[in-house]
This record gives sequence, C-alpha cells and structure tokens, in this order.
Amino acid sequence: MKLELHPSWQAIRDAPDLIAVPLDEFGYPVHIAPEVMNAKGGDAWLVVAPGKARLNPEFTNIFRQHAGRRRDVGIFYADEVEEVGTGANRQHLKPAINLPLLLADDYIGSPVMVQTALFNRLGGFRAEARSARVYDLLLRALRDGVAIERIPFVLVAHEGQRTRPGLEDRSIAVARWIGSATQVFEVTSGLTDASLQLRRIFTTFPDVTLVVPTRQSRQLEVHDSTFNKPHIINLLDSLSLTNWPMERITVLIGDDTPDESIYSDRQYPFKVRRIDTQRAPHVPFNYAAKMNNLWRQADTEFLVLINDDIVVRKAGWLRALMTFAMNDDVGGVGARLLFANGTIQHAGIPGGLHRATGHAWVFQPALDKTYDDWAVVHREWSMVTGALFATRRSVLELVDGFDERFSLEFNDSDLCLRLKLLGYKIIYTPFAELLHHEKASRGEALPTGDQVALFLKRWGELLDNDPAFHPGFDVASINLAPLPLQNAWYDADRFA
Repeated sequence: MKLELHPSWQAIRDAPDLIAVPLDEFGYPVHIAPEVMNAKGGDAWLVVAPGKARLNPEFTNIFRQHAGRRRDVGIFYADEVEEVGTGANRQHLKPAINLPLLLADDYIGSPVMVQTALFNRLGGFRAEARSARVYDLLLRALRDGVAIERIPFVLVAHEGQRTRPGLEDRSIAVARWIGSATQVFEVTSGLTDASLQLRRIFTTFPDVTLVVPTRQSRQLEVHDSTFNKPHIINLLDSLSLTNWPMERITVLIGDDTPDESIYSDRQYPFKVRRIDTQRAPHVPFNYAAKMNNLWRQADTEFLVLINDDIVVRKAGWLRALMTFAMNDDVGGVGARLLFANGTIQHAGIPGGLHRATGHAWVFQPALDKTYDDWAVVHREWSMVTGALFATRRSVLELVDGFDERFSLEFNDSDLCLRLKLLGYKIIYTPFAELLHHEKASRGEALPTGDQVALFLKRWGELLDNDPAFHPGFDVASINLAPLPLQNAWYDADRFA
C-alpha cells in the first residue's frame, strides 16, 4: 500500500539532491527503490520522517546551509514539535549527540538526514530492527565513528503525538549494539515506561575510595531521628546500605576538627581512614585545595568525591555511578540528589542557565515530570555537581585536580569543563539517588566577584553554546522550558 505524504514533502521530492523516505504510522520506512538511489548518486541525502508530518517550508534551505558548513557530517537530525491540544504545541529541542541519552530514550526521533553513500556502507535499514530501524541505523553509525550533528531548528511538526519506535524494539537494538560487550552491560527498563537503562554487570568489583571533607557539622533537623548527630556520622552510618563489597570500600575523611571522639566506639564494615586537615586561624577555607590534598592521598584508581552531608537512600547508588565511571572515555559521573523535603537539588547543570550556569529543576518535587524526562534518564551534561562525583585518579592527575582559585563555588563546574575539553564525557545518572543537605556544613556563601569573573571569562562562550543544552530554552527558567515562539511556521493553518 502506498504511503500518502503530507503536501509539504513535495519540496523534498523535487530536490535533485534529496530522497524522501517517509515513515508509516508505526515508524517503518518505505522501501527505497535502487533506481532512485542510483539516479541521485552517493552525495544525495535521505530525508527520513513520518509521512504524515508537516515539514518546515524552509527545510531544504536550512538543511543545505548546515550540510554545506559541515561536510564531515554523515547524519543530521533536527528538532520537532507535536500538537498536544487545541492551540498547544510541545517543542522537542535536542542536545548535540548524547549517547547515554540516546541509549535511554530515542531523543533524536525525526527528522533524520543520512548521506546515501553512508547509508549504503552501513547496510541500510535492517528489517529485524522492526519499528526501530532508524534508531538501529543511528547506533550502528555511532559504533562506526560517523559524525552526527544536530540542526537546532524545528523542521518537522506532528499533528498529534510524534511517531516513536516500540520500547521492545529499541531494547533489542541497544542489546545488539552492545554486541560482544554483553558480558559487561545489560539493558533493562528505566524509570519511565518509555526509557531504558544501561547497567554494568559486575563480575569483579574494583576498590573504590570515597573522599569526604568534613568539619563535623551537626544535623539540625529536629523532626529527624538524626537530630544533633554530625553529618559525617549520618553518611558513614548510611554507607552500610551500599550494594558493594564492603572490603572494597575505603572512606578517606579530611577532618577540619581535631577532636576524634565522634568516631570512637563506632565500627563499620568498610575501611575508614581519617586525616587531620585543620587550618591555622588566619587561613580561609578552600574547598578545592582541601579536595586536591585528599584525593592525592587515596590509594585507589577509582574515587568518589562526596560531601559529608550526603545520606545514602538506595543500595545501588555506587553500582550506578561505576557503570559509567569505569569507562575510559568518561571523566566523571554525577548523581540525582534530593533535599530532605523530597525536592530536587541536582539532576544536571546546563550551561547558559541564568546567563551563566545553574542547577536545573532545583526545588521542584522529585516526582514531578521534567522536560522530556531528562531528570530520570542517564545522559551527558557538560557539568554535574561535585557534591557527589565519581571519577578516576588518573583523570584528575591529567588536569591537576581542582583549580584552587575557585575556593568554594565553580570549582566542580570548572573541573567538568576542563575534562570535556580533553574529550571526556560527563555523565548524570538518576539511578544513583541520594539525600543531600546542601551547604549544611558551610552554610550559604556568595562567590566572590573575582571568581565569577574568572569563570565567565574562561567559559562564557561555551556556556552560551552548551552542546548538552539548546539555544531555544528560556535561560531564566530552571524548569527548562522552551522559549515561546510567536507566529511559528508550524502554527500557520493548523497543520493544513
């Protein structure tokens, strides 16, 4: 049966360098006749999108501008919008290529533009991928090192919900992509009905050092049974919940308070090593310097930098962090941190938020839906918080640890961005979820002007163009809301 195309596809069909590849309502691409491919040549591009979708009137011009500037790219994708009610639209604004996010959720969706020569080299669509044929092609392209780039414009509009491959089909595609590494990773269900989780299978467990700075500040929440107990003790007590061999965990404590009495008569199943880090009265506190001192004294390759006001909530947090931290191309992994009242403290740090940087969704109830479910899927961000940061000693040595000019604020973001410049990924995983009494130990303190100036001078250009974010977001909104567009092309004629 012939698939009926929206009239807006005519510009693609008429273009000498483009080949229309519409998807049916289930996400299956139409058969591409060999004579069509041959007639347009290897430099032509396949345009893959649902046949019923409306294409941007400037589709061909916008695409050619981007393809002309980036001749190294073999696959492009762009933003899309779907109608969610009378007069209401939902924009799906997409980050630059983000493999952990793609494995969790097919955020790329449509449209996808593939150079025909590359399409043939990859073997085309595979029938066994069923509704995930385009998704499967993208994974194979990434495996082969193909450059994939976004076009940050809405090029496709859907009347109603957008077409997405089935979850089972995506799961099979990810498992096939893992291939020979199946003994290391498994694919399992995510935290939403539409997402997946990549999980490492641990046959052996590496030694891990938890690096904890403290000054024995006390828990002050009277409604909590931990009233008047130092935060460091709350953390140590909770660590026993961790699903990790206890003999493989060392907790390295840097304590500004010389009195050791709070640790007396306490026995833990893991090794505890305490270092006296008290300072002279005239020496100001410098978090970056203290952490640099501590991590250099660790005896293991794998490190977790962790604030003393963290409390373990769920057993699998360390496994979730180490799923990614053990990868050679990963520089650091951050966790999902919640305040005691159940709101979000950390779920990723986008560049450009508040015209600089900031925590997304801070103080939002943890059960509330976030933009495209980004708070509940593993994905790359350019920055994550240093309050809980899994990394490797060798990675920190490459960049000489924290820049100590950022004595209290920005040191974690600066570290992440310097690691990104070396090609390392910064990953956020919601499967490591812990409680964080943020700034409970040191209290609130505004960064000094010279540190703000240094951070913005060093990273301002990247923050304004964060590849893990999107220029179409309202940077004044911590909820990551797209900027409302007046008279957008997809509003005209109500998808006529």
